[in-house]
Amino acid sequence: MQEDNQPDGHQNSRRTFLKTVGITVGAAGLETTTVAAKDDDSSTDKATNWITARSNPRRTGAVSGTGPTPYTATNWKMDLDGSMHSKEPVVKDGTVYLAVTTNNGSADSDGYIGAYDTETGEQQWKQSDLPTPKTPTIGEQMLYFSTQVSETNEENRGGLYAIDSESGDIVWSRTDSLKWTSPIAIDQRIYTSNVDGAYALDSMTGETIWKTDDIGMLTDGSDGALSYANGTVFFSDGTALDAARGRVQWRVTDADSAFGNHVVANGRVYYLRTKYIEDDDDVIRVEARSVNSGRIDWAYDIGTSNVMERRFAVANGYVLFYEPGSDNTITALNAKTGAHVWTKELVGDYFSNLTIANKTVYLGGRYMDPANPGTVRAAIHALDITTGERKWSQLLDESDLETSSEGLLAAGTPAVGDGKIYATTYPAGSVFDYHYLQYSNFFVLESSNSVPDGERTIAAQSD
Repeated sequence: MQEDNQPDGHQNSRRTFLKTVGITVGAAGLETTTVAAKDDDSSTDKATNWITARSNPRRTGAVSGTGPTPYTATNWKMDLDGSMHSKEPVVKDGTVYLAVTTNNGSADSDGYIGAYDTETGEQQWKQSDLPTPKTPTIGEQMLYFSTQVSETNEENRGGLYAIDSESGDIVWSRTDSLKWTSPIAIDQRIYTSNVDGAYALDSMTGETIWKTDDIGMLTDGSDGALSYANGTVFFSDGTALDAARGRVQWRVTDADSAFGNHVVANGRVYYLRTKYIEDDDDVIRVEARSVNSGRIDWAYDIGTSNVMERRFAVANGYVLFYEPGSDNTITALNAKTGAHVWTKELVGDYFSNLTIANKTVYLGGRYMDPANPGTVRAAIHALDITTGERKWSQLLDESDLETSSEGLLAAGTPAVGDGKIYATTYPAGSVFDYHYLQYSNFFVLESSNSVPDGERTIAAQSD
């Protein structure tokens, strides 16, 4: 491990230091106070907004606030002028932030982050001088995000960025590495990793506080590859680091396995462990390990299949996941014991990651009406977390928005905040890459007392 604590000094000397390690700093970035991360992360337990990939630093996919009740209706919608495929909206204090891809060519990438009023949809600001941004993390004063980088272009402007949450101005960027995992913001620190190892950075300047070599890295290149709870940072290579100094607390070693897709809750780290077997299907199981020691508390075998990319959701005493190899079958386990609780097969396909709020499971997907062949609608569904039974389904109305002539519309992962649901749509399964940039839209759903559009049609098919 290398500790890289930098002393305070004159602003000119600090600016010189930051440039030498590839940090670009705006005026606001020269004021900093570096403190150790607190052990008390009660704010992550009580989060009512969706502030990072998978909602919170534990990556549970859950919020303690409520979603729309008892049903939903469209509050507002808009054309994204780009794509948010595989990315999530983030929400805090009446503002929703969207990370949009506008160009994903082999030679370069571009995008923007926009801030919008959750009630009216009014744009507050838009920062478009960016490479393609991943799902951002909301800190106290800034948004932090890594970028998607083309494998074939070494001149890409990729890196790790911080922008002011009030104005959208770029405050600092780390370009000494082009690829970083999606960060977590705790107190005045940012936790992330790149090809060299794991990092804690000063949130105001991007300056390295500590670095631990060969830990974390880019094992899981998707959003949410690291998580945080009670002063410990967990990585998808099966490692737990002390957040204060970057020292290894425990590490699971198995060259033939991957410990991906992890969530921290209930004093445990829940991994989807994939055991690679030569000339055979991979063996997959859910493992619940102690956050203090890495010891296995329980494991649940879920068969053989290809690696599943979609993430867990954990809340209210349940661990929820899609069955490997299945696009539409969800299983719920008891989070304490690993015992099977229920399995539910859904009507439709292209289902999103799972979201939990007020004991309700929300997910996006695509629905094809059997009574009207060729009619495809993006849909948001709500399930009862205790039984898996469907509460309602909302078909999204894309009239007045630009959509693909292929149809194929599906809704992405719903985010919940301020009592609303935020979800994007995309042309699921389209063979044309540019369709994802041209035909993706954004919806905000609010509470309604009326039965949602399409509910009776879906109920007749599935119940």
